[in-house]
Amino acid sequence: MQGNRKSEYQTRQKACVLAYLEAHPEQHITAAQLVAALSRNGTPVGAATVYRQLERLEEQGLVRRYVMDDGNSACWQFGGEEAKAGTCHSHFHLKCTGCGILIHLDCDHLAAITAHVREDHGFAIDPARTTFYGLCSACAEQTSEE
Repeated sequence: MQGNRKSEYQTRQKACVLAYLEAHPEQHITAAQLVAALSRNGTPVGAATVYRQLERLEEQGLVRRYVMDDGNSACWQFGGEEAKAGTCHSHFHLKCTGCGILIHLDCDHLAAITAHVREDHGFAIDPARTTFYGLCSACAEQTSEE
């Protein structure tokens, strides 16, 4: 009986993590930010549990993990059917060094560059792991005003 309670508890925690990510599909969130958000929503979940649930959701293809600039931390985003279908693996990403937003980028010009690099230089670029750094339009505008 005790084992069933533990299993139900973990399932409830997983549901809380997944529900938050589903409700914020455009947000890229760190585990620490997710812990804080769940606590604010009245469903506190420990950091170790959040990491464990994020790993399980990633294994199931429901969330996508992005490695941050420092290489030691990560953020996650709900992927739903797109993540299951693997379509997020087929495009590049833009990361704003001002506000930190991560933007999915589907661009025919980059597909041409990828093909060129493969054909002329014998190197296959992994779009899912390729991120361009710079300023989003809002941060660039703010910087130019200063």
